[in-house]
Amino acid sequence: MSVITILGLLLFILMVIFGGKKGVISYLTLFLNFVILLITVVLIMLGAPIYLVTLIFCIVIAACNLFVLNSYNIKTRAAFYATILTTLCLIIGIYLSVSIGHLQGFTTEEQDETYVFSMNIGIDMVKFMVFTIVLAVIAAVIDLAITISSPMYELSETNPNLTKKELFQSGMRVGREILATSANTIYLAYFGGQLTLFFWFFKLNYSFGHIINSKIFAQEFISILLGGIAVAISIPITAWLTALLIKHQKPFRIDDSR
Repeated sequence: MSVITILGLLLFILMVIFGGKKGVISYLTLFLNFVILLITVVLIMLGAPIYLVTLIFCIVIAACNLFVLNSYNIKTRAAFYATILTTLCLIIGIYLSVSIGHLQGFTTEEQDETYVFSMNIGIDMVKFMVFTIVLAVIAAVIDLAITISSPMYELSETNPNLTKKELFQSGMRVGREILATSANTIYLAYFGGQLTLFFWFFKLNYSFGHIINSKIFAQEFISILLGGIAVAISIPITAWLTALLIKHQKPFRIDDSR
């Protein structure tokens, strides 16, 4: 067996041991996410509107990872709505940043490797960069949203007399506790992917200023900052939506006790 197969089986065994039935569902969801991503990339290659595809991708991914794994209830609905609203704000911010910073397209280093090929690939690089940044950030936003909405719901079940404002404040406190770790996750994931290239540039005697101001690293730094902004704004959005849904929940609820 290949190393990939062995590691995949090891991951499955560990998820079954420690996660039980939900672990199996989580493992299968990984493949479902891959299929969704593959379909999204194919649609973009076929010329589908990238913004529309990006929004649909976020909706499907959020629904898959929230409702399939955690069932349909107030907690997951609040996290889902917060994820979509945060994504809409993020798309606007990414577009403005990419357009103003001229970050789209291939960098000089990438052009050196691809100069023998045609650069006319028929894809708007501004829009495509919006998709790539959203792809990198969406998982962190979903995770943060459900992490905030779950304790808020449990707190309301323990003390139903809490007002909407008090629930909102409790959600904000939870969000502040995990903001730094979520932002660091995005930072380390982005920077770790470019660390080899960073050292390679140093070996080629690039100055530190040249490296920091180069297009390829500017893209990564702005992606990190936009990811941190998305995580930060998702906190008040999730806290507000969760408090709103809890205090306006209808008599008929689906699996809210879970």
